[in-house]
Amino acid sequence: MQSRQAPASVLALILWIATAAVGLWEIVIVRGMLLRIYARFWSDYWPAVNLGNWAVFILGAMWLVLVVGGGEYHYRRVGRRESWRLFGWTIAVEVAILILALFI
Repeated sequence: MQSRQAPASVLALILWIATAAVGLWEIVIVRGMLLRIYARFWSDYWPAVNLGNWAVFILGAMWLVLVVGGGEYHYRRVGRRESWRLFGWTIAVEVAILILALFI
């Protein structure tokens, strides 16, 4: 049983690291999107900087919770359907954010 679970464990680790790295990069992307949206409606510099700082703070906290919680979730359920389903949802949301960034 251990030898059958090794490839699934390695794949889960690679996917977890990849989704964590993309999620970290998306903090920068979402901050840029928020600043572009803000710039379209208002032209005040300091409120935009404030918005960007708070966005990074909140998104960073969310990223940390999701990476630690997701890592624990996948560690406990490696190779099972629930883990692969969560990877699917995570990748789908990350791709949706990247596609949204193309339009905003």
